[in-house]
Amino acid sequence: MDIKRLSHLLALADERHFGRAAERVHLSQPALSRSIQALESETNQRLFDRDSGDVRPTPAGEFLIERARRLLFDARSLERDMALYGDGQLGNLAFGVGPFPAAMLMHQVVPLLRQRHPAIALRVEINNWQILEARLRAEEIEFFVADIRDFSAESDLLIHSLGQVSAGFFVRPEHPLAGREVTLIELEGYGVATTRLPAVVKAETARTLGMSSRQTLPIVLECDDVALLKSVALSTDTIMGVIHGAVAEDIEAGRLIELRVADVPRFHSEIGVVSLQNRSLSPTARRVIEAIVAEMAQRNQRL
Repeated sequence: MDIKRLSHLLALADERHFGRAAERVHLSQPALSRSIQALESETNQRLFDRDSGDVRPTPAGEFLIERARRLLFDARSLERDMALYGDGQLGNLAFGVGPFPAAMLMHQVVPLLRQRHPAIALRVEINNWQILEARLRAEEIEFFVADIRDFSAESDLLIHSLGQVSAGFFVRPEHPLAGREVTLIELEGYGVATTRLPAVVKAETARTLGMSSRQTLPIVLECDDVALLKSVALSTDTIMGVIHGAVAEDIEAGRLIELRVADVPRFHSEIGVVSLQNRSLSPTARRVIEAIVAEMAQRNQRL
């Protein structure tokens, strides 16, 4: 089966329109029609219904489309991996980082990489894990680093844990709750600012706080920009809920202090590297991950 024709098949499946699909694969519309007809002739199956204005895959088409996506992905991965194997050089890299590991690790890792490898170009996307997962599956980034507790063991993604990092509630030294042990009720009265949390983290946090399934966390600000969360905590009585590594410098400088909450065990986040199964990481990606692992280990030792 011709790889190029399968790419035409996927373009038409995605666009549901011959004109747009032809433009996407840089063909004329008649040429794309002939390619799809040739594929239908080769498979002896009608792959698309064209009776209405909308082009829709038939059941046979859906069957072939699903397998064609895997086949073309493997073909692209093979082509890329052989090119990397052939030249053995470091190339440009796009990867993603969740808000917490970005605040904790990237201010050390990225300058180090620029010092060691000034010829490579990096694109670092800081976002929540749902968006980073979509970017990864679309092959727009090679891997991402984030809280991995929302990913199951049966996931089709490759997940490598870097370990747990502790978390807590932080306020400015002038906060009304500063300097003494506080209760959960007092905490809820001021509201919590944090990043967009995975569902499993919200549920685990609620259980830790002894909240019923009908109650919700006292989150008054959800934002993936840790710098903005920090600004709010420093200028208002809002309580910041983050990992220790994200505010370590602020704690050392005395700008933020951790609240002592009565009868509440330590919170944590589990940081990990997420990549695609059955796709070899580029030499550049491996170097960056090595730098992240090393910085994570140094952070854990310091803390």
